[in-house]
Amino acid sequence: MRSLLRGVTTVILVALFAAVGVGIGSNLSTHFRNLFLYNEVLTIVQHRYVDKQDPSKLILASIQGMLRSLDPHSHILNKLMSQQLRQDQRGSFYGVGIQFDIIGGILTVIAPIEGTPASKVGLLAGDRIIKINGQDARGITTIEVIKKLKGPKGTKVTITVQREGVPEPLVFTITRAKIPTASVPYYFMLNDTIGYLRLTRFAETTANEMRKGIHALEKEGMQEMILDLRYNGGGLLSQAIAVSDMFLDTGLPIVSTKGRTPNSNQTVFAGKGAKLPHMPVIVLIDDGTASGAEIVAGAIQDNDRGLIVGTRSFGKGLVQSVIQLPHDWTLVLTTARYYTPSGRCIQKPYSQYGMGYLAETKEEKKEDHAIYRSRAGRKLTGGGGIHPDVVVKYTELGRGFEKLHRKNMFTLFGLHYAAMHRHLSHDFSVTDEMISEFIAFAAKNGVQVTKKELMGDKGQYVKTYIKWRIVRSLWGNKEAAKTFTAVDDQVQKAIELMPEAREMLEQSYLPSLKHGAEPAASPQAGSETASRMHPLDMLL
Repeated sequence: MRSLLRGVTTVILVALFAAVGVGIGSNLSTHFRNLFLYNEVLTIVQHRYVDKQDPSKLILASIQGMLRSLDPHSHILNKLMSQQLRQDQRGSFYGVGIQFDIIGGILTVIAPIEGTPASKVGLLAGDRIIKINGQDARGITTIEVIKKLKGPKGTKVTITVQREGVPEPLVFTITRAKIPTASVPYYFMLNDTIGYLRLTRFAETTANEMRKGIHALEKEGMQEMILDLRYNGGGLLSQAIAVSDMFLDTGLPIVSTKGRTPNSNQTVFAGKGAKLPHMPVIVLIDDGTASGAEIVAGAIQDNDRGLIVGTRSFGKGLVQSVIQLPHDWTLVLTTARYYTPSGRCIQKPYSQYGMGYLAETKEEKKEDHAIYRSRAGRKLTGGGGIHPDVVVKYTELGRGFEKLHRKNMFTLFGLHYAAMHRHLSHDFSVTDEMISEFIAFAAKNGVQVTKKELMGDKGQYVKTYIKWRIVRSLWGNKEAAKTFTAVDDQVQKAIELMPEAREMLEQSYLPSLKHGAEPAASPQAGSETASRMHPLDMLL
């Protein structure tokens, strides 16, 4: 922290000398007065405040306050947080390879990641980690888990677990290895012609993962595609552009950015690289679809390349630059806004000081949102976020379901049932007897609900949800996702709308290409241009 103090002092001195070099004037005078005022207040607080204060912490708090006053996304990172950001961008880290949750203060394995050290030594879903390197792990926090389980390649960590049905604790020594963090965790065919691909974020490996998934689905007979961007919070701008490029013909606009510096004002066009064949596309979005995912959805919607289904997206239309500071500090600063090809800035209003995004106000509802036009002339809605072409809300469930969900009963029962039925057939169904068993399990764990409160008029959904939890514990996320699509209203609506997506492709998108697209910025447009124009320090 003292290094930060030295760094900030240096910055202040440099600012003063730079200002002197510019000349004397009213702005300079105000600048000097404010800097000296800041230093005077800091000195007084340091020497006279009732409790002794660390000046470096006070300076950090003032920096954080300054950045919070700008927008919710500008912030400063220390060394550990900077390393975590880089790790997230790379798409891999060194560790043991588990998906985990902390349930009742106990570190619980939700699933070992296939092919990782945790999987190879025999960790199972539902295992409760009670010791790490001999130290009690009960009451551990998420940050502490990351610190203890991640580490350099080849180093070892010893964990002690309690496993349901096994009387004595089990001890595993695991050698840390490279753990991929997939942007495309799974993809599969929904029927003979429709492929489904889940995209969760934009890291350095995302475009390659997308190509791999699309190629695999094409080999299985994919002729129509559902791209699931729900709860995709964004990531690297270059990768969002590269993914958009796969869907659009050469020369079509993908995104524009506008800021105060010259290199933040540019428009990116689709290049000449490999493209998805001209097949119908439907994109799923929700209020967790943000930034980079909104760029992809906006590029597809504005160019009439596919239909957007779901609920209005999050509405983050800002681009952050990652700026390295002295002494391993990193500044993440908003430097541009981005616009979809039709000119929409999808940034929603937000309150100052990082209090979060504002819900749609009554005044906003009274006004008609600004209307834009797609390439083929379709009406598009502005006003923040991507508005879907077809709105499909999530299934509304009763209080009994929500009560159980808040207490993690579905997760706990899934882990419990899987532990007791390791050799369950893949085609099992959730019976009425299993529902009664689940209700009894919840009651034993302090949550009382009746069957009517749980099921309501959504009985099939509840049964499928319970099956999804069990399947996830036994066979992983991909098999669980296959199970859940049967009652996923947005997926089912997308399947139903596929003929309309084909009609738009054939009657709007393809005919518009005959009139010619805007010329690309250079012969090396698309993904290559994206990498050159938008380096990996641009975040969304």
